[in-house]
Amino acid sequence: MKALIRQQYQHKFDDSAMFRVLRRPKEGWIRTLRKALGMSSPQLARLLGVSRAQASQIERMEIDDRVTLKQLRRVAVKLDCELVYALVPRSSVNEMIRERARYKAKKIVAAANKHMILESQQLSEMSLKEQIDLETNRLIQNMPRDLWEE
Repeated sequence: MKALIRQQYQHKFDDSAMFRVLRRPKEGWIRTLRKALGMSSPQLARLLGVSRAQASQIERMEIDDRVTLKQLRRVAVKLDCELVYALVPRSSVNEMIRERARYKAKKIVAAANKHMILESQQLSEMSLKEQIDLETNRLIQNMPRDLWEE
């Protein structure tokens, strides 16, 4: 059941791939849209019900990553826009899980092999790779709670 729920969440991110190509314009979304609409800064200020200085400050805050979601939402409503907020993974969620599981698997196998070396029973390079692959798959299958912990 947990795996099914996790899969449903993963599909949400797989469907968001189109957002990877969407980048904030250099001037920010607010100023870019304002200019596209042919709206002056004072006109934006009046629309938002703030001073010209505050409207300019909001535009600068967006560029500096200091604008809040609440402020963006308010501007979006006033400009008759939808605010789309998303975290878009740079790779697929499955790939992120696989990379993390492989990282953990390497640590687990290395620790076990360290003890085996002390007993003169270390694994060959091929056996090490096989064990890492097996442990990676086991971690992906079981998704232990500590997968994302160091």
